[in-house]
Amino acid sequence: MAEYLRLLEPIVSPAQLEKTKGIIKQFAAPNGLGPQLHQYLVEKRENEDNWAYYYWLNDMYMDVRLPLPINSNPGMVLPPRKFLVATDLARFSARVIFEIMKHKEMLLSGALEQERANSREKNQPLCMAQYYRLLGSCRRPGLERDSQYLPEEREEEHVIVICRNHMYCVPLKAPDREKLNVNEIASQLTFIIGDAPCMAEPPPVGILTSAPRGIWAKDRNTLLLEERNQRNIELIEQALIVLCIDEPLPGSFNSEGFFGSTPTMHRTGHRDETNMAHEMIHGGGSSFNTPNRWFDKTMQIIVCNDGTWGLCYEHSTSEGIAVIQLMEKIYKEIDTTPFDSTGSQQHLPSPERLEWVIAPEIARRFTLASKEANKMIDNLDFFVYRFKPYGKSFIKSCKVSPDVYIQLALQLAYFKIYGHLVTTYESASTRRFLLGRVDCIRSATTEALEWAKAMCQDEGANITLECDQGLEEPQDSRKVKFSIYSKDHLRELFRCAVARQTEIMVKNILGNGIDIPLLGLRESSREVTGSLHELFTDESYAIANCFLLSTSQVGGIVVVLVFCTKFCTTVLHFWKLFLHIHHD
Repeated sequence: MAEYLRLLEPIVSPAQLEKTKGIIKQFAAPNGLGPQLHQYLVEKRENEDNWAYYYWLNDMYMDVRLPLPINSNPGMVLPPRKFLVATDLARFSARVIFEIMKHKEMLLSGALEQERANSREKNQPLCMAQYYRLLGSCRRPGLERDSQYLPEEREEEHVIVICRNHMYCVPLKAPDREKLNVNEIASQLTFIIGDAPCMAEPPPVGILTSAPRGIWAKDRNTLLLEERNQRNIELIEQALIVLCIDEPLPGSFNSEGFFGSTPTMHRTGHRDETNMAHEMIHGGGSSFNTPNRWFDKTMQIIVCNDGTWGLCYEHSTSEGIAVIQLMEKIYKEIDTTPFDSTGSQQHLPSPERLEWVIAPEIARRFTLASKEANKMIDNLDFFVYRFKPYGKSFIKSCKVSPDVYIQLALQLAYFKIYGHLVTTYESASTRRFLLGRVDCIRSATTEALEWAKAMCQDEGANITLECDQGLEEPQDSRKVKFSIYSKDHLRELFRCAVARQTEIMVKNILGNGIDIPLLGLRESSREVTGSLHELFTDESYAIANCFLLSTSQVGGIVVVLVFCTKFCTTVLHFWKLFLHIHHD
């Protein structure tokens, strides 16, 4: 409770804080409800592998009713390929599928290497459960709460390929032998690429998966009334992955730039990284590739005929680290191993195209779901930005964690724009614990606030800083400028903010964060008393759990997607100068 009050200090008003202190005093008293609920969780811990796992999973994912695209499913862009003809696309996609098959075989053989912590109590084993949930799994919508389909080992394996909104089932094992080789998979994909454009326009069933979860649950229940649809949905949910063969978004899609934007690193024709990222996140809308998806599926590999490729993945089964490691493995294997076109190729039946029985109410839903998806996509402001002046090597030379450095730069940027801080989320892995996923590093601290205020010379929002010089309108040279805080004082406040951010990070990764325990107390209040204690209906609790900034990162070969502003950019420029002076 003391840590809870400490996180509230920079984000709630003094009056709200005082009210919450009174609630906490009553809750945490020896005869209050708090100790009783804590004991309930202690007993729960003794009887379960991880007492917090389902509390966390439901709160973070299963109970959230928002649509999956944009709100939940991450999109990842990988370095584009060169396709000259359709068979190039088919061969490349076949190699991706083949590498995924090899990865699953490795998982089944028990050959996945045990990972261990490389910092803070080093060498502790990390839970590997997330790696086993990526392939063959799917999220299922519910009217009030979603569920997960996690497959058991099966003899039969297949992938679903979606091309021009047509869905095909491609078996990965022949009836008379083991798995198909790359050439055989490629021939199946080549057939699909040629077949889909020749068929009548199919019902855009995939667009329904972009709807709010309760609405999609109703639509799915309606579809399941028909036996043919039942089988289709079963095939999709049990597929190893979904492969989406896309038409590229036009180069004009989301083409507006912004102040301080930098040249793109990867480009395909007229498409830049921002354009490609939109394709992976949501598909571009009902007129483009959004119906060419099944957003419930854990792994959707997306390949465009212009060489753009990446994936969209459903987040509830795994954190980004497991997905990125799988994709990096596939990418490196394909990039370093030439395509072998000499493999034998048996005659195989053509892949089955899934036919749907569409009731009138579902036909009407296609139009409504398309409008809602388009509105959601139109409401997204998203750009890929690469900050090139310096990176982690310089930051480390200043004896500051690069992650902490960026987190504090974001806090300063937000304060500079708005004049206050807001609840900020950064994930911290808790894989040192069985079934552990993440807890929350809260970057909006009192120490960060004091530093940000001092950096802005206590003048509030939208004040020109030293780092803005040359980027803003010319200043009146006759105007006298005053600094009420010395650079030594600013550095000291910065060190305090770094120390606090580091302390919170370490506590989280070692299992001593406060968000999961608070969640446990909230849910146990429901289970023990049948209602929520006032602590969890208090306005401060609502503010503390409304994350207006989400700032997590995972490194890799994928294009890193960062929301940024010119304010953050100039802050980063300034801190290089500021810390370099200190470092020298």
